[in-house]
Amino acid sequence: MKIAFYFCTRKQADQTLTHQSLSQVFKKSFYKFNIFYDANNEKGLSENYNKILNQYKTEFDYLIFLHDDLIVDDANVCEKIIQAHKEYDIVGLAGGINPVIEKPALWHLMCGGFQGGNLRGAVAHPASLTPPQTNQIFMTSFGPTPARVAILDGLFLSVNTKRIIETGWKFNENYKFHHYDIASSLDANSKKLKLGVTPIWVVHSSPGLLNPGDSSFLQSQEKFIQEYS
Repeated sequence: MKIAFYFCTRKQADQTLTHQSLSQVFKKSFYKFNIFYDANNEKGLSENYNKILNQYKTEFDYLIFLHDDLIVDDANVCEKIIQAHKEYDIVGLAGGINPVIEKPALWHLMCGGFQGGNLRGAVAHPASLTPPQTNQIFMTSFGPTPARVAILDGLFLSVNTKRIIETGWKFNENYKFHHYDIASSLDANSKKLKLGVTPIWVVHSSPGLLNPGDSSFLQSQEKFIQEYS
């Protein structure tokens, strides 16, 4: 199986947690994989992701798209991806079932929040995102994993390229950052692709959306609601 990881960043690639951690995983992994990236990036995630899909979908069995603030700390990540793709066409780490398209258009809230019983997966986060920082982390447990879901969080998305070629699915370029993952998940469902979460050890150094009143989020939310509600 041929596997490649891709991320884009506004920084230099070697300054990102994703590149630094993947370089360490590469030394430990039985499966040797490729790492692609776009540095000093100003384009939307979906546009960049589709560029990589178009360029490499016939060369690699699985293409994995990550955010640039992700610490991958799992030497068995490739084995886990291969195993997960025996069941699912697109694999993530966190997601939800039975979403209701409504405001606020955040994936976990549209699936009923932490009390709704519709969340799946797990992701670790730093215990502190502001100085003084420590080496402590906490695990955000969304729900049981592995599991099939309807929508996925975009921090880590692995794509079975054979199924992408068969169905013609691509990332939804109507969304540069906010909602691209949810919209692309819903598009995948419409093409009968199976989405699922699997347990892979990562630390995501982002708290998520800090300001729900952010103008770029609100504009994206209006577009998303009009397209999918």
